Amino acid sequence: MKNILKILLILLFALIVFMPADKLPPWLYWSLFVMMFGVLFLFYRFSYWVSERSIVEEDEIKFSTFCGKVPPMESEDLVRGRLIVTSSEVALYQKEDRKGATSKVKKVWSVPIDEIEQLSSGKVIGFRRGIILSLTGEREGKFTLSQIKKKRPLLIEALGWSDN
Repeated sequence: MKNILKILLILLFALIVFMPADKLPPWLYWSLFVMMFGVLFLFYRFSYWVSERSIVEEDEIKFSTFCGKVPPMESEDLVRGRLIVTSSEVALYQKEDRKGATSKVKKVWSVPIDEIEQLSSGKVIGFRRGIILSLTGEREGKFTLSQIKKKRPLLIEALGWSDN
């Protein structure tokens, strides 16, 4: 499905760029833009979106949000997926790309809650804001999040901490 969406994106982009705008009716020309952005949205959903229902977890999920984990080396791309908090751990699940995989998602990062020393928010990479989990052993996990002011208290509550 992703390959079909890639081909559609290339075709729509080529039509918009190389087809003279005066050769098409204006409504058709501008609807190509809408179609291209619609296909781009579908490609994003098929490539990165992880729903809470697709995660099989033994413990109850107390908090869940879509985010991107900042990799150790800044030259790498963000690891996009769903960050969840259970009673025992914080984990990041990512969409599985392999065909024939037993699950649609895979756990790519996790840490027990008792290893988290501090939670702070701020700029995590470039202009992107997010949360920083300070872990034992001077390690840290950085995640880009939208709506930090709204989600931070919910995350603190899910971790079982008081908001001081």
